[in-house]
Amino acid sequence: MSGAGRWAPLILCLLQAAPGSPHLAPPLNVTLLSQNFSVYLTWLPGLGSLQNVTYFVSYQGSFTPRRWQKVEKCAGTRALVCSLMCLKKQDLYNKFKGRVQAVSGSARSPKVQSKYFDYLSEVEPAPPILVVTQMEKILGVNPTYQLPPCMPPLDLKYEVEFWKEGTGNKTLFPATPHGQPVYIPLQLTTSGRHCLRARTVYTFISPKYSDFSKSSCLVLEVPGLFWIQTSFGNLSAQ
Repeated sequence: MSGAGRWAPLILCLLQAAPGSPHLAPPLNVTLLSQNFSVYLTWLPGLGSLQNVTYFVSYQGSFTPRRWQKVEKCAGTRALVCSLMCLKKQDLYNKFKGRVQAVSGSARSPKVQSKYFDYLSEVEPAPPILVVTQMEKILGVNPTYQLPPCMPPLDLKYEVEFWKEGTGNKTLFPATPHGQPVYIPLQLTTSGRHCLRARTVYTFISPKYSDFSKSSCLVLEVPGLFWIQTSFGNLSAQ
């Protein structure tokens, strides 16, 4: 690296810290990403960023390319992430992008934009939360989700894996539409601890799979009980 290149970050940092400096370094790696049916704008601090920097976020839809909407909940945030779900005037059927600006006192950075994000094709599904009911000869499994209230209707199905604890023989049941239960037949000899887990299948153009939920195990002995999967992945008898 040349001598001038070696000192460039330090020079930039000193210029930003100097009284009256009108600009901050722009945020880096401004990206829209999806997780668990939601969308987040993420970024990194600019080169030589000061400690007292806050950030202001806005977003723009593809049908209104000259109009940016402020994201009030992320105005003046110190975090490096902002949820871009269920915003005012947001249309998840159309592409949108975000931008962020760093502010420190009277100094401001240039505004940096992300690429456009297409919710219907790029959203990442979350694994389901399972509600399990044991009957005399059947184990009923129902999925539930904590979905964003503004999420458009999606083609969601789920797949359930079931196996006896300590064995490697897992049975994968066919994809079942969200809202419909999966019924697992129990043999007379079925007893002891059995485990299950599930994943979401979201189909827009081609299927997209979530991670499997955490494996949950239960003892198949007392018909009539039902279990709800907790946030830790285990099943809690009700």
